[in-house]
Amino acid sequence: MFVLRGTVVTMRPDGQVLDQGAVYVGDDGLIAAVTPPDAEPDGFEDAPRIAAGGLIYPGLIDLHNHLMYNSLPLWTEPSRTVPWTSHNQWGRAPSYSSQISQPARLLGAAAGRALLRYVETRAIVGGTTSIQGNPRGAVPPDNDLIRNVDSEKLGTRDDFIRVSTLVADSKEALAPYVAAVQQGRGFIAHSAEGSDPRLRKEFQLLDEVGVVTPQLVAIHGGALTAADFARMKSGNSSLVWSPFSNYWLYGATADVAAAKEAGVRLCIGSDWAPSGTRNVLWELKVADLWNKAQPARVFTDEELVRLATSNPGEALSGVWPHPLGRIERGALADLIVVRREHAGVHRNLIEATEPDIRLVVVGGRARYGLRSLMKLLAPAATTISVGRLSRSIDYGDPSITWKSVLTELEEIRKNPSAAANRAAATFAALAAADSAGFNALVTGDGPMNLGTDDTFVLLPDMPAPELDTDVRRRGPTAATPPAVTVPPLEPLMTGPSWFDQVDTNPFHNGLLSELRSYA
Repeated sequence: MFVLRGTVVTMRPDGQVLDQGAVYVGDDGLIAAVTPPDAEPDGFEDAPRIAAGGLIYPGLIDLHNHLMYNSLPLWTEPSRTVPWTSHNQWGRAPSYSSQISQPARLLGAAAGRALLRYVETRAIVGGTTSIQGNPRGAVPPDNDLIRNVDSEKLGTRDDFIRVSTLVADSKEALAPYVAAVQQGRGFIAHSAEGSDPRLRKEFQLLDEVGVVTPQLVAIHGGALTAADFARMKSGNSSLVWSPFSNYWLYGATADVAAAKEAGVRLCIGSDWAPSGTRNVLWELKVADLWNKAQPARVFTDEELVRLATSNPGEALSGVWPHPLGRIERGALADLIVVRREHAGVHRNLIEATEPDIRLVVVGGRARYGLRSLMKLLAPAATTISVGRLSRSIDYGDPSITWKSVLTELEEIRKNPSAAANRAAATFAALAAADSAGFNALVTGDGPMNLGTDDTFVLLPDMPAPELDTDVRRRGPTAATPPAVTVPPLEPLMTGPSWFDQVDTNPFHNGLLSELRSYA
C-alpha cells in the first residue's frame, strides 16, 4: 500500500479536481480513499507517502485494439488510389497478407509471450492501463503488465466479456453472444466500419437479436446515422471511436457529433498499428484535431479526456465488479502521473506525449515510470529505454527485461525459417493432443487456451485469407505460418519516422499530418 500525493484529476461525474489531494492505494488493488473529501483510512499510518510530481489521472482505457499486430508499421496498399468504403475490402488487398497477416502470424506463433509483452509495453509508455483486443489462442494472465479487457477476471473465475471482431452476419452466428448478454456479460462488437451506407445492416442485426443493451460496446459505427444513434442511446449502449484508423482507411469517420447529440456514451480506441496510433494517448490528439476542424467544437477538453477514462469505465462497470476510469474510493487503483505543462488539467493530458508519463500504476502496483519513483514503489523493476529516456518497468519477474523481449522477437526476424519450423512442431503437438479443440480454435472461436507452461501461441483475430484457405484444404495444422519477412520492430515513442509515414497517405487530406504539432 502507498499514498500518492499531488493534484488529483478525479474524472468523477462532478469533474472534481483536488489541488492538494492524496490517493490511498490498498494492497487489494483498489483505491481505499481519496482525500479530501474522504477521511484518511485506517491502516495507512506506515504507508509510504509519494509526491507525484505531476497531475494524477485515472489510467487510460483503450477500448479498441488488435494487439497481435502492434509491432508492425503503418500500412497502405500501393495499388489503392481512393479510400476504401467497407471493412470487407482491404483484407483482400494484394499486399495485405505479406505485409500484415503473415508477419503477425509468425510472431504470434513462434514468440507469442514476447510479442504480447512488446505490445503491452508500447501501450503502457503512453499511459494505457487497460486495453481491448487480445488475439485468439493464449489468454494472458491477470496481473500482467496491463489489463486485457477481453480476458480480465479481476481475481474471480468469471468470464465478463464476449468479443466479436469479424462481424457476425447472421442470427445464428450471433446466438452465442445473445446468450452471453442475457447472462449479464458484456459484448464488444465491430459494427458498420466504413462509409458504405449498406453497413448499417450490421447494427440493425444487433438490434434485431436484442443485444443493443447497456452491455453492448459497438466499435467504429462509421456508417451509422442519427436514427441508429438514437437507438443506441435508448439501449444505453456505448460507441468506440477510432478516428485515425477511419481516416487512414476510409477518408472519413463516424458522425460522433450526431452520436453525442443523441446522448450516446462515447469512448476511444487506437485500433491496430497498420492503421492506428501508437497508443490511446495519441488517439486523443486525433480526436482533438478533428474537434478543432469542426465549424463549432463538439467536445470540451474535459469531454475529450473522458473518452479514454470515465466513459469506457462506465461502459465496463456494468459487467466488471469494480468501477474504473475515475479516481474514487472502491475503484480499481489504475493511475497515471503526467508532468504538468499546461494550466488546464484536461488540456495537459491531451497534449502530453510519452516523455511526460512519470508513473503508471495498474491494480495498485507500480508498473512503469521514472526510475526515481519506481525505485520507491517497485525496487525490482528493470531499466527500459524509451527513445533517449531511461525509465523503469516491472514485468512481474526480474528475469524478464525489455532487452530480453526484444532479443526474442529479433531472433525471429533474423531467422524466420527456424521460427516457422518451431511453430510447426508446436502446432502439430497441439493438434495431436486435442485435434477437435485445436481445429475449433483455428477455424472459429473455440475455447482451447494455448497458453500453457510450454507454449504461448497467439492466433489472428483479423482477416487472414491465406490462413482460411490453407486450413480448409489441409486441416488445422496448416495454421502454421510460413517463413516470411518480418519488418523491423516499431519504436516505442511516436516520432519523426512515423509522422513521415503518415504524410504518405492522401486519404486523410492532411488532417493526420497535423499530429506533428504535438511532438
